Amino acid sequence: MSDTPLGRLWRRARQPDAYGVVLLGVLLSLVGTGFGGPGAVVAGVLLAATLLFALHTARYPARLVRAAAPVCALAVAAALAGVATGSRPLGLAGTALTLLLVAGTIVLVLGRVGRSPRITLATISAALSVYLLVGVGYADVFGLIGAVRAPFFAGGGPERPVDYLYFSLITITTTGYGDLTPRGDLGRMTAASEAVIGQLYLVTVVAMTVANLGRARRHREDLNP
Repeated sequence: MSDTPLGRLWRRARQPDAYGVVLLGVLLSLVGTGFGGPGAVVAGVLLAATLLFALHTARYPARLVRAAAPVCALAVAAALAGVATGSRPLGLAGTALTLLLVAGTIVLVLGRVGRSPRITLATISAALSVYLLVGVGYADVFGLIGAVRAPFFAGGGPERPVDYLYFSLITITTTGYGDLTPRGDLGRMTAASEAVIGQLYLVTVVAMTVANLGRARRHREDLNP
């Protein structure tokens, strides 16, 4: 197994700052959400596991990972119970907990990357993972707005988690197909904020990270002798 792709992935996952694995986990969770039903369930579990792994590979204290694990489990359980029973409060609780976990992971990964002494491929993977997680976080925000002030999209009709995720991803990339549009002012301005943040993040954090690949960071004392 050591020479197989899974073996190499396992060895890489055991090393610190294995953000390539984090990026892969986020991408797989996004794809799984699109299948709905069992696929969406697997995607939710995979996203929770990816968030925990992101904290682990960033080498944060084990107690932080242990504290986040029950929250992840509770978020998944609430979401599953909400789907199984049709309970709106349970679904909202699962979405809110997932949003909390995503936001916390973004902050902690960025904090770890900001202290990295050198820009590497792992740094780029971390930056791209954060970009996708912002899209996931906004999808949760859209879902919460839709639950409180339904419907979220103009035109009415049933709204699914995959609709919020799809709309979030085309918004953060400013693709703008136009097939889904927010109905109220709150939804419009929230979507606009995602588009602005997404573009600013790409032209600053991601662009600067790629441009400085392989370079060591200049310490503050070097900048101010």
